[in-house]
Amino acid sequence: MNIDELDLDYRLLRLFLTIYDEGSVTAAAHRLDIGQPTVSHGLDRLRQIIGDPLFVRSGRSVAPTAHADEIAPQVRSLLQGMHGLTRVVTFDPGNADHSARFVIGANDYEVAVILPALMQRVQNCAADIRLKVLPVPGLERMVKWLRDGTIDHAITIDSSGKHGDITRQGLFRERMRCFYDPAFHDTPPATLDRYCAASHARVMIGANDSSEVDDILRSLGRSRRTALQVPTFASVANLIRGTEIIATLPSRLSGTMMQGFGEFDLPFEFREYGFAQYWHVRNAANAAHKWLRNEIFRASRGLG
Repeated sequence: MNIDELDLDYRLLRLFLTIYDEGSVTAAAHRLDIGQPTVSHGLDRLRQIIGDPLFVRSGRSVAPTAHADEIAPQVRSLLQGMHGLTRVVTFDPGNADHSARFVIGANDYEVAVILPALMQRVQNCAADIRLKVLPVPGLERMVKWLRDGTIDHAITIDSSGKHGDITRQGLFRERMRCFYDPAFHDTPPATLDRYCAASHARVMIGANDSSEVDDILRSLGRSRRTALQVPTFASVANLIRGTEIIATLPSRLSGTMMQGFGEFDLPFEFREYGFAQYWHVRNAANAAHKWLRNEIFRASRGLG
């Protein structure tokens, strides 16, 4: 019979350790809830693989050999490690002994609109939870970073792109509004003619240089003058305050960085769009990640 160390498996190692702890083949069979002949057969197999008797008779019990005493701590450690591979790690945000670290991909809109509510929830937890936020310039970069582990999670505009290893969950809908400094406009430039005649600020994230607003105006045979282009929403307010420049931005910014500005509906049809959270499938069953996804979803529900 050709037997080598590769024939060792969890069952044989557990059998060895049970006999070692019980000091009896009969007691080991009872503890493992198997027949004594099965234990004896397994012990014979272990002896052939390891090349040592392992246990010798000592009265009504069995005593380990010197080699059995030598390998028992290694077997015990190995079994504990193997058991850990199948253990589902729990995460309890109310347990001060638990901790979690997350790197979230989000641009400044998501930081302003969603993360404040998430941070309130995090601060109410006893667990040591820490967040790091990285800006994500575009869908392709987001997918790459989720795949290579640069980020654990992402919150951004809902995309129809299909990526088999990336999971998404819709969060909320958003619409566009136009913001202006009321000190420099007696009435809002809310007609299409006045809107097109005004000077505009626009936000372009990443290397993009085309916006849906401009595409819509072009389809109407119109255009606008872009006096200012910036890469973040956060910079718009300071740059257009005290000027006649207007900015077409997501409506929920009125409650954050665009507070104090006048606003009006766009003078043309602009469809609503969605935001979603994304994660890699390798984190789907992770308890801490599941908690984070649920908290982000709950925070987004509170946006109305």
